[in-house]
Amino acid sequence: MKRVDHSFPLPVFTINKNFILQSYSKEAEDSFVIPQNFLDLFDEGSLSKLKKWIHPEVKKVTLEAQLKPFGKASNPVTCDLHVKWSNDLYAEVLLILKDDQMERVTTMMNQLRTRLNDTNFQLLEEKEKLEEALELNNRLSAPFITLTEETALIPLFGDLSLDKMDVVEEPLLQRINQGGIERVLLDFTAVGDIPKDGAQALKSLTASLFFMGASVVITGVRPEQVPKLQNIRFPIEVSYLHSLQQAIYKYCVQ
Repeated sequence: MKRVDHSFPLPVFTINKNFILQSYSKEAEDSFVIPQNFLDLFDEGSLSKLKKWIHPEVKKVTLEAQLKPFGKASNPVTCDLHVKWSNDLYAEVLLILKDDQMERVTTMMNQLRTRLNDTNFQLLEEKEKLEEALELNNRLSAPFITLTEETALIPLFGDLSLDKMDVVEEPLLQRINQGGIERVLLDFTAVGDIPKDGAQALKSLTASLFFMGASVVITGVRPEQVPKLQNIRFPIEVSYLHSLQQAIYKYCVQ
């Protein structure tokens, strides 16, 4: 076995059909402790693959295999083998280490994972802020305004969504439970759409108000909203006035 010069700046080996090394390049000598048998360079898990594919009947083949740890490596090192048989006795094997490639890919993947984790955390924070803002917006969409000791005004703004009604209901019932309020004016002047689930929540709210001893007066209903309110089938005790101005005059001025 001897060292020879090759044009490739990579480890190159010449082996016979029994895997005995015949020659090797300077790059191979610089990288490995050269054994007598080429297979001694490889991890046990790769031996069956090498024996299956490296033989004269397969004139040319490229394989991926695992080298035994060498140099500073503590784990098996992945490499590509490019094998070409010159004749039935000898083959040249070009060995290309993939460790640097894999390390770069792994580093990039880890960096990407870290960025994704940071992005997910930021998105979660933004989601929580958005939910808080939406809840605050819903609360502000139905403020509780005390007009007199007996009468309170709830001016509703925007679409009467289920989420909005859920947010509005609890503080409203708490204020009624504190006592004194006998009448609640629900003003629809600034209401947009009235979806079915929001309408059912509004019906439940009026029922709760009646149960707690407060009457409900709905004001400011526009003509296009009348069919939807009729479909809600409010308790018969609910009364209606054309405008908030009329309601204030009736209950707060006289």
